[in-house]
Amino acid sequence: MGTALIAAGTMTACTSGAGAGDDGKTTIGVTLNAASNPFFLAEGQAIEAAATEKSVEVSVQYANADVAVQSDQIDTFIRQKVDSIIVDAVDSDGIGPALLRATQANIPVVAVDVTAVGADATVTSDNVQAGREACTYLVEQLGGSGKVAIVDGAAVSAIADRMQGCREAFDAHPGIEVVATQRADLTRDKAMNVASTILTANPDVDGFFGVNDPTAIGISLAAQQKGTDVKVVGVDGAKQLTDLLGKSSIIATSGQDPAQLGRSGLDTAVRLAAGEKVDSAPTLIPTVLVTADTISAYKTWG
Repeated sequence: MGTALIAAGTMTACTSGAGAGDDGKTTIGVTLNAASNPFFLAEGQAIEAAATEKSVEVSVQYANADVAVQSDQIDTFIRQKVDSIIVDAVDSDGIGPALLRATQANIPVVAVDVTAVGADATVTSDNVQAGREACTYLVEQLGGSGKVAIVDGAAVSAIADRMQGCREAFDAHPGIEVVATQRADLTRDKAMNVASTILTANPDVDGFFGVNDPTAIGISLAAQQKGTDVKVVGVDGAKQLTDLLGKSSIIATSGQDPAQLGRSGLDTAVRLAAGEKVDSAPTLIPTVLVTADTISAYKTWG
């Protein structure tokens, strides 16, 4: 989701990178989107902590938002004969061939945060709910009418689901006019540039939906630079955004729980490694709308 940092991994519970070895421990390979985004770091830290509690060995890798890097990491896990794999996919469809190779090697895969073609189980936030609640709140704060714009993001299921939920909220209010929808890359700087272009073409826009928190922050900075009074909502609930509620044009975010996603993903991966059957339907973790009025009851992260 952010600029590239590292593709290094960390090991928890053991030093070996191979599958269940002489010590009999379950080994799980984990590849997450990007270490530059606090969401994925929180997810990875929760997986490591849960692995320690369960005496499970994990190798947590970050793919620098590059599907080719992530595919290579999965191939490494396959060669190491891990017992299962957890993936937070850079590209929900693009990672499919790598997951097929894992399946052919009889290694089960758990997708977390976003769906991934070929995964045996999925644990995600309820991203349709997240988009719907954020955009419904924006509509309410605009009094049910106004011009709005959307800054979209990457080709993963979570973003598509948030867009679906937001559009449902906007479509339910005939007084709302969507004047622009443009894609950024889920980073603050790119979103700032895209939002600036939208504001130049639509100086009378009243509100924005950013598909994640860095996007919302970038939109807010663009509006500040333009001297434009707009209302902005996002999705994630990271500290970098919640600290700005009530102090910027950002009025709300739909908060996720990356730690719960990580813990649930690890639990599912351990069960699959043990040969248990799990429900193929996605496990949905509810989100919570966070505003300046509700922030005191919200446990932020990042």
